Amino acid sequence: MCLMPPNPKTARRLQPLWIPLAILGGLLLLSLLAQLALAWRSYERIVPADQHVAHLEQLQRTLSGVETTLTQQLPDDSPLNRADQQTLQQALQDLLMQAGHLVDTTPATLTQAKQLLANPNASARDTLLDTLKLLRQVFKAESAAHQQLTRNMLEAARTELEIGIVVLLLLPLAVIALLALMRKRIFAPLNLMGELMEQLAERRYQRIPTELIDPMFQPLVSNYNQMAVRLSELEAEHLQYQQHLEQQVQNATRTLVGQQRNLASSERLAVLGEVMARIAHELRNPLAGIKMACRNLREDMGDALDADTYPERLSMISSEIGRMGKLLDSLLDQARHQPEAAQDVVLSKTVAELLALARYQMPAHIALQQQIPADLVCHLPDIRLRQVLLNLILNAQQAMGGQAGTIVLTARTEAGILHISVCDEGSGFPAAMLGTNVQAFHSQRDGGTGLGLSMVQRFVRNLGGSLVLSNREPHGACVTLKLNCPVAPSHA
Repeated sequence: MCLMPPNPKTARRLQPLWIPLAILGGLLLLSLLAQLALAWRSYERIVPADQHVAHLEQLQRTLSGVETTLTQQLPDDSPLNRADQQTLQQALQDLLMQAGHLVDTTPATLTQAKQLLANPNASARDTLLDTLKLLRQVFKAESAAHQQLTRNMLEAARTELEIGIVVLLLLPLAVIALLALMRKRIFAPLNLMGELMEQLAERRYQRIPTELIDPMFQPLVSNYNQMAVRLSELEAEHLQYQQHLEQQVQNATRTLVGQQRNLASSERLAVLGEVMARIAHELRNPLAGIKMACRNLREDMGDALDADTYPERLSMISSEIGRMGKLLDSLLDQARHQPEAAQDVVLSKTVAELLALARYQMPAHIALQQQIPADLVCHLPDIRLRQVLLNLILNAQQAMGGQAGTIVLTARTEAGILHISVCDEGSGFPAAMLGTNVQAFHSQRDGGTGLGLSMVQRFVRNLGGSLVLSNREPHGACVTLKLNCPVAPSHA
């Protein structure tokens, strides 16, 4: 067979081992199976021989018993003792039941001897002599059969030994011949194909002259040549397509850079608009409270005779103005990515102050309540928490409108999570809003900015929590803030 000579790297490559190992294993398995079959045949020959040895031993003991009984009967020719008769008959019966004989006439002869012993009218000495004669005939025939069986076993063992020697000699020779044939007919062509596949990996699509290949591998080489031609065509198409794609990528990159510049400008404008809208929304609530407090103060100063409550109201106005300043500072810190530092917050006290402030912005038909444990303390941003809760209280008041009812603030902790809820008795959230996320600039109320819940959601997410909207039965809505509530350092 003519093959293209492989390069030195391919010549040094180790031949695959699994094929000769599999063949060698198969031959060894066949050899083991043959040895197992021979061993089984030897076992089948040994078992009858062992049984026959036991039969001969029993026959020998019976002969000895008859001879002993005959010796006792010779002096006086007395009648056969009943016990001796039964013993000999039982021994003959055991021989018949043992069925370990090799001669076919043995059972009939033993039966005849047993019948002689059972004859009560015959002379005891004659009976024993006849029985002894029959048993000796049986023993002689069985001994001859045992010798023949032994010779057969020896001959079979010799044959098996010769077969084993032949197998041990022929098996290595067969393996060597098989490996030589496989090296010539399989390994060499496979090595050549491996070298050609390496050339394909290096994008060298060379064809193989089919006249140099053994006819058995010509279909494989023909298919390889077709594949090489097709791959060469595909490579040319790939290069052309790659150049076209590179040109398109360059054009798209220039377009994308321009669009990114425009988008960055638009994003800056959008962020500026959102910041301005948030500032306006955040300032509107405290200003409304200040305005309402001032108007009430003006009316009360004109009508009341006792002005003892004026300092408290003026103090509240001053506090709200201070909170507006802190809020502006907080907004500036957020713009600089400097969030408000957390501090110990006694929730019942904070909510009580918020309700006192909100009370002046609430109509008389709306009541404010809190259900918060006095010892509930969390480490949270105080100013932002106050602003979020105030937004939710005012949103609840706007949702109730002219309807009488109660706004309730509740708080509890569960597994280190603070659940603080603001619930009203208004009309509740629309079903569409419950199934979607809160969106900025999207309001369900006429005149609303749509930033209240959006800022609440951002506050909650910045603290790693979540915001839950739900409706109450028979009517009303609840907004629940779920925040991590680490134990305050002073309460640990």
